[in-house]
Amino acid sequence: MPGYDSQVIMAAGAFIQGASIELSADGPIKPPYSVFFQGGLTWYHAKLGILMSLQKLKDAGIVTI
Repeated sequence: MPGYDSQVIMAAGAFIQGASIELSADGPIKPPYSVFFQGGLTWYHAKLGILMSLQKLKDAGIVTI
């Protein structure tokens, strides 16, 4: 993708409750594999997105908590 020095994963949620605020995350596919999380309609919406993502990573054995 233009503007990045490596391949990038970009993920976005859906258009939620008529808001223009999307829940999305993106990150470069290289160490340290950081994810940049932005958006969220409310604090709870953003928190739920983080917790659900973390649960999926845990279930897949990618992270330990």
